[in-house]
Amino acid sequence: MYQLAYTQYNRMYPPDLESSMPTLSSDRVRWFATAGVLVLVVLILLTSFSKSSAAEDATRLVKADALVAPSELPTTISVAPQTTAARIGVDVIGAVQQPGVYYLDDPARIADAVAAAGGLAPDADRERINLAARVSDGQQIRVPRVGDDAQPSAAAEKSDRSPASSAAISINRADATTLAGLAGIGPTTAEAIVAYRTSNGPFKRIEDVQNVKGIGPALFSKIKDHISVDP
Repeated sequence: MYQLAYTQYNRMYPPDLESSMPTLSSDRVRWFATAGVLVLVVLILLTSFSKSSAAEDATRLVKADALVAPSELPTTISVAPQTTAARIGVDVIGAVQQPGVYYLDDPARIADAVAAAGGLAPDADRERINLAARVSDGQQIRVPRVGDDAQPSAAAEKSDRSPASSAAISINRADATTLAGLAGIGPTTAEAIVAYRTSNGPFKRIEDVQNVKGIGPALFSKIKDHISVDP
């Protein structure tokens, strides 16, 4: 760097220049020359420093981007909760391919239970069973065979409630007039049944009708064989 400054000085002020300038003293020439060299050195240093600072700034920006980028990634991963369908157990017997206890997704119908048991057997009496009827947990479903005695419980025997005959009245969908036709159920009690299911939702079991004001165990025993909770 100093060699460069000295060379620049010789170009600006060659040795012959001092002899051609009688009006300037030798000391003054040296002073101006030294000042010029110093200015040139300062300019060179400033230029070098500026380039170095720019390079360092660029390096800092690259490192900063590398540090910031990972923070943009999500820190947690949301997993949608898995919902599990309720399961009910039913005992399928009678004219099916594989009688046994099967577990079905709730809600289910007799057709689902029969399908789980391998389908109807060749001697099944299809006309005596309602495959569209709903099933409940713990229910026993008996599929009748051709020639079996026709009994109210042949289509679907239930362990948690009395079997409903084909003429049973649904306490979940019958109107007050139809309900009033049951033995011991008058218009007032029939209206109470309709009001109860409207406020509390459908009856889950026929025994739940005893929650209606005016229906006790004695009255329930009279109507239990004539009512159902089928939708």
